[in-house]
Amino acid sequence: MQGDAAGGRDEAMGEEAEATGVEKCRRQYVSMMDEGKSLEEITLKMLDELGSTVKPARYVPNVEAIQWTISQLQSASPPQELDMEWFSVGDAESTQIAQVLMTNTSVTRMKLRYNEIRDEGAKALASCIASHPTLQSVHLGNNIIGNEGADALARAIAQNGRIKKLDLRYNNMGPALPQSFTSLTCLESLDIRANRLVSLPSGLGELTALQELVVERNHDLMPKNLSVLSSTPELLEAIRRQDESGTGP
Repeated sequence: MQGDAAGGRDEAMGEEAEATGVEKCRRQYVSMMDEGKSLEEITLKMLDELGSTVKPARYVPNVEAIQWTISQLQSASPPQELDMEWFSVGDAESTQIAQVLMTNTSVTRMKLRYNEIRDEGAKALASCIASHPTLQSVHLGNNIIGNEGADALARAIAQNGRIKKLDLRYNNMGPALPQSFTSLTCLESLDIRANRLVSLPSGLGELTALQELVVERNHDLMPKNLSVLSSTPELLEAIRRQDESGTGP
């Protein structure tokens, strides 16, 4: 009897927690709708809040969509934005995209979030990023990019010198952020939240052009105060002072 009662209490508590979560999502949805956000913006925001990429159980590239987008890049009037989010783009497709972008002079924004890109794919993209004449922002969040791919991207962006924004949220970087990131003097925005980062190079704090730096949800990041500082100037100052406090990498 006692076991039945305990089981009933656990079930009731579970239902209450589930109801609370549903109500929270409902309120957030209504609030964002009132703000005029699109359904896509609302979906991506909620996924970011949950830290989830919600990818297909099996990696199956959307070949038709990928080929259509590539054909647009090769057309007489190519778009200024490469938008291939949620296409299940992997390393092989990244190599194909990079080859097309080598001869492209129109794209200013690369959006490849929510895909299956790993280090090899990131390195392939880096090969075209390094010399691309018009690219200004690179969005590669919610992939599976580790330090090897991230290092290649950072070196390419430093060589390019024109790119202002790099988004690598929800990837697989860590435990230390590659030293090459300290050379990104052109960047104004860097998002490296929710990776596996434990330490950041103190030289990152010297990137005076940075107006936005996001490092939250790297749960083992040291020193601990870095992940809770929301002001970019304060965050950069704390990173610069790591060596003085003996907490630097």
